Amino acid sequence: MTSSSSDPAAVYRAGQKRHLDVAETLAARSRLLGNFRGLSFSALLVSLGYFLFGSSSVGGWLALALGVVFLLLVARHGRVIDAEDHARRLSLVNERAEARIDGRFAGLPDLGLGLVGPEHPYAGDLDLFGSGSLFQRLSVAHTHFGKGTLADWLAHFASLTEIAERQAAVRELASALGFRQEFEAQAMALSERRREGKTEIQSSPDPESFLRWIEAPAELAGKPLVLALAWLLPVLTFGGIAAHWFANQSPLYWVAPLLVGLAVLARYQKTCTDTFNAVSTTEGAFLRYGDLLALIEGLEPNSPWLVARRATLTASNRPEVSASRTMRRFRNLVSWYDLRHNGMVYPFVDGLLLWDIHCSAALERWKRDVGPRARAWFAVIGELEALSSLAGFLHDEPDAVFPTLTDDSSLEAKALGHPLIARSKRITNDLDAFAPGQALLVTGSNMSGKSTFLRALGINTVLAFSGAPVIAASLTLPRCVLGTSIRISDSLLSGTSHFFAEVKKLAHVVQLSKGETPVLFLMDEVLHGTNSRERQLGARWVLAELLRDSAFGILTTHDEGLCELPPELMPRVRQHHFRENVADGEMTFDYCLRQGPVTSGNALRLMRQVGLDVPLEG
Repeated sequence: MTSSSSDPAAVYRAGQKRHLDVAETLAARSRLLGNFRGLSFSALLVSLGYFLFGSSSVGGWLALALGVVFLLLVARHGRVIDAEDHARRLSLVNERAEARIDGRFAGLPDLGLGLVGPEHPYAGDLDLFGSGSLFQRLSVAHTHFGKGTLADWLAHFASLTEIAERQAAVRELASALGFRQEFEAQAMALSERRREGKTEIQSSPDPESFLRWIEAPAELAGKPLVLALAWLLPVLTFGGIAAHWFANQSPLYWVAPLLVGLAVLARYQKTCTDTFNAVSTTEGAFLRYGDLLALIEGLEPNSPWLVARRATLTASNRPEVSASRTMRRFRNLVSWYDLRHNGMVYPFVDGLLLWDIHCSAALERWKRDVGPRARAWFAVIGELEALSSLAGFLHDEPDAVFPTLTDDSSLEAKALGHPLIARSKRITNDLDAFAPGQALLVTGSNMSGKSTFLRALGINTVLAFSGAPVIAASLTLPRCVLGTSIRISDSLLSGTSHFFAEVKKLAHVVQLSKGETPVLFLMDEVLHGTNSRERQLGARWVLAELLRDSAFGILTTHDEGLCELPPELMPRVRQHHFRENVADGEMTFDYCLRQGPVTSGNALRLMRQVGLDVPLEG
């Protein structure tokens, strides 16, 4: 399914209503089937009683027929409930997609916190994670692997080769709206929880313990004697029981093999219990992962990136050992272990048949066949979720384009906008070309848009080097690393002052510029925590040091004294500004970048606007 509408929000509203209508229809059908189930079961009990206490065999045949009808209704009811749940998930997928478009994504549940450490050099400055973050705006991931992959793509720049491959895959997947929504809905099912009759979306189960079990050595597979006894002892036990029962032989003929079998079970109880714990806690989630793998296998991609990921699931060119088929085999094997949940029957079956040994051995053979491939399958699911997040951004944003990334070029942008601001409120600005070794000094009054402009460039740079589209008419970027000093946090616990925290950030950016790759620096209100003289001396030194090391970027300030640069910096630094407009005592901002330094501030006017009667003249 593809979307040709020029209004993605309308597509999502229509999809939400369509799937919700389907869910309501299925809910009504579910209630009807539930009533029929109750009636058929009641009739079954009546006919069974008539058969047991009556004089005719008609009741028995009727009970048998009603039993079949009841089982068929149970199966049908289960399928209808599953279809209703899936329709509601698809409706929720569309509802959340619309929220991302119109700027309500800060209310979505997954903030991406904890996926990248607090020491990350620019995640906090650029709102990559947390409430109202880039992660929230993009993410349609629900698995641990998907969230982790998307966070890693945002937190670390990819190579130009990898970016080019991701861009082609994003472009292909952007038009596959049907696949992306189905994939998200299936992944969402992993994190569904029923509570007080309501369905909640929580964190999906982490399959790491299950993967560790798969990758651990098999204990029973290397013990042929134990496996042979697991088959021989039950035969001897039942043979001894038959001999005792029909031929009046000694009970020792069945007691002895039974005791030996119990001893074998006791010896390998921990192995069997560990296997049971590994598979029983993840069975439902793992089978859902199988559904996701089947969706990927059903793709017929053209882009090399998608082709390679799909090939990972079918690398053997044998359909019977594809990832999804392997999951179905796992489901069948785990169903044998379900007997453990029957506390009345299980002890007898286990003691007589050595059931745990057989189940554990079968699962060990399965994991021996799967081996390390399973982790690669989960990684592919995570990569597809991350890619689908970027593809959704391209589909939803009419202003999104793919940037041009090169090893050596200038930075230049046309109609650059902030990706986290809704399109209806977004102001865009052009950025004339400047190369490594050059910088922009942006001055402006408070609230005029300097910090937002820095973050717009920073977030678009993160998007560009993750393989995503950017919000611009065009954006050209040279290969670079990112260094920022925008949002400064002090810490009472560590005894770090605001000023010292900023100095540490500046030192990190300067040190970063000593590397081989040019640094794109974004610095907001540099050294504003100290006096004007020291601020100007320190900021000019930092700027000169960065440019000397072929860094390039933008530095903002409200200190007009910084506009007076030394002669050696003047040719390498262009000055721009943001400003406010005042009419009839009201102050407004157009957030447009203009050439040259700012000529006035607005701090005093802002103070008067909130009721502080400060004089405008000294």
